[in-house]
Amino acid sequence: FGCDITDYAKYGGKNVIRVRVDATLNEGWFYEGAGIYRHVWLRKTHPLHIAKWGTFVQSEVHGKGAQVSVSTELMNESDAKLKGRVVSKILDADGKVVATVPSKSIEIAAHENLTVQAHTTLAHAALWSVEEPNLYRVVSQIESGGKVIDHDSDTFGVHSIRFDPDQGFFLNDKPVKIKGTCVHQDHAGLGIAVPDRIFHERVAALKAMGSNGWRTAHNQVASALL
Repeated sequence: FGCDITDYAKYGGKNVIRVRVDATLNEGWFYEGAGIYRHVWLRKTHPLHIAKWGTFVQSEVHGKGAQVSVSTELMNESDAKLKGRVVSKILDADGKVVATVPSKSIEIAAHENLTVQAHTTLAHAALWSVEEPNLYRVVSQIESGGKVIDHDSDTFGVHSIRFDPDQGFFLNDKPVKIKGTCVHQDHAGLGIAVPDRIFHERVAALKAMGSNGWRTAHNQVASALL
């Protein structure tokens, strides 16, 4: 896979992004497909920004609440040292702010990365389970020069898990039998160019037949499935 951005006079001075996919490598024993078969996005950011997939959340249940750790990877893609601060908030399913993560002042050298760690507490945590998949959303933003220059958000669930050698798997201290299904990324009649709605139909069909686990098999799964 490769791409280049070139200013061609024949395009009236506009920037043209040309993408080329090299599919000449040998196939594996399974059909892995070739070409561009998922969504493609062009992201434009401030030189100081949150890295792609740069937000990571961990939680630990304590009684009725939970301790939440938010890790944010920042990138400075400029030629100068930049300063700012990271501000994060946690929202519930209704969009209500339920916790504020203490802000962190940052200073990043030119063309360097920095990971910021911060912690907060949820006084009353709605746990994620198979029956009640409660989710929270962490919203992080970078402030610099008195304005917001970048922001990112990600969802997460609060739960506890453990494996017992005699009693099996426990989710939120309750025994759960994992009934998994192995699912490849391709779909009958479609190959690997699978529309988003197919993933919704697949999940619904698997849940209807009693499955509660998904083995992704071979490939990184599409974001629509996640």
